[in-house]
Amino acid sequence: MNLELERQFLDSIEVAAELYERHVERGDPVRIVSHSDADGIAAGGILSLTSLRSGVPFKTTCEVRLDEEILKGISEEKAPLIIFSDIGSSYLDIIAKHLSDSDVIILDHHPPIEAEEGRIVHINPVSHGLDGSRGISGAGVAYLFSRRIDEGNIALSPLGVVGALADQQDKGEGKSLTGLNRRIEEEAKEAGLLETRTDITLYGYETRPLYRALAYTTNPYIPGLSGREDRCLAFLKELGIELKREGRWRALRDLTEEEKRSLFSALSQHMIQEQCSVEAIHELIGKVYTFKKEEAWTPMRDGREYASLLNACARMERPSLGIAVCLGDRGSAVEEAEATLNEYRRKIAEYLDLVRERASIVEMENIYALSAQDEIDDRIIGVVASILISTGILKKKMPIVALAKAEGGLLKVSGRLTDELAMEGINLGKVMMEAAERFNGRGGGHDIAAGAFIQEIYEDEFIRLVNRLVGEQRKARGTHNFKIQL
Repeated sequence: MNLELERQFLDSIEVAAELYERHVERGDPVRIVSHSDADGIAAGGILSLTSLRSGVPFKTTCEVRLDEEILKGISEEKAPLIIFSDIGSSYLDIIAKHLSDSDVIILDHHPPIEAEEGRIVHINPVSHGLDGSRGISGAGVAYLFSRRIDEGNIALSPLGVVGALADQQDKGEGKSLTGLNRRIEEEAKEAGLLETRTDITLYGYETRPLYRALAYTTNPYIPGLSGREDRCLAFLKELGIELKREGRWRALRDLTEEEKRSLFSALSQHMIQEQCSVEAIHELIGKVYTFKKEEAWTPMRDGREYASLLNACARMERPSLGIAVCLGDRGSAVEEAEATLNEYRRKIAEYLDLVRERASIVEMENIYALSAQDEIDDRIIGVVASILISTGILKKKMPIVALAKAEGGLLKVSGRLTDELAMEGINLGKVMMEAAERFNGRGGGHDIAAGAFIQEIYEDEFIRLVNRLVGEQRKARGTHNFKIQL
């Protein structure tokens, strides 16, 4: 069944490819608008490289969200062809309204809204019955489009893998990729660009001194160690692992199998003592993705590290830096991105300490609610929610909905839940879409990770509505079609 659905989706890309090629033949510039997260940056990088290889001028920007003002600005550029990547399906109505004078291609994997599409060429796996939450990322969709343009663009397949890892789509057995992501992974392997193995998945497998790899790991979040280099040094010294050899710090890649077993055992015991879930402990082991053409000891060598680098660029409002890395800048762009990543990780550690110290999470009937106000950056609130839901810190099996102040009197809302809850029928993407619409906002996303923007004055009412909507889904137990009459 899935193979047929995948074939139908891949066939749908043909229309977009033909439209793109007509503009290339005329030498038209391409305007690329991508989502400002790690997956979106990878997708934007793929499309930028595709345009570069096609020999046409292009301009790429990244946006956290779309609104009337942003689209009016894009319209004034009068670009003949506009491509949206990893964003757009939730904004079909206003894109059709403001960009009717341009040809528009949307390459997205988020559930679309119901709206008249006009002249938009809309490519989305969800429209073909595929799972956009786990089976294909925004960068994956961009890569499959690029591959159809030119088979030589298989060289861009590593960025497709990075996008999937960035969106935490490694939900298969042993943290592996599934669906069309697996197809992209296999193409990268066949091209000699990628190798994989099962190992400990600490951040910085290839590049970081072991104590820093441990401190920088937030997926899973390790209470007492994540973000704390001094504690990690003490932990490893007590374990008796040799940290330096011949004057050089050892990375995880340098450890013997016996040392790795010892490390995993010690980390498991530590996490048990910190009351982490069994699932969080299992997250320590999984598939490691190594890009063979990248230099050893660089962050682009490891798939998850590359994804983390791009994520930091997005969260710290420097997406153009991430695009530069994707385009191949291995000098100053990488140095700046690494510095940005270090600052980003310090912020995460501070915010998590803040949440734990102030006990600011409210337990409701069907959800946990975290109202961060202006104490947590709205660009990072989703990351904090992801860490909280994945570590076992929250004892009841309920989604978390976190809110932080954004610009213009708005609140950024991030909702997260586990795969187990999604299998029970809870779909946060639908909840966020419906709840935001009730308060003249806009929301959506996947079942396990979704978000919204609403006006600040509606915070309490919004949280109560989300709690009710999730409760209705719980009662339905697997039924995704629900409505509540208020």
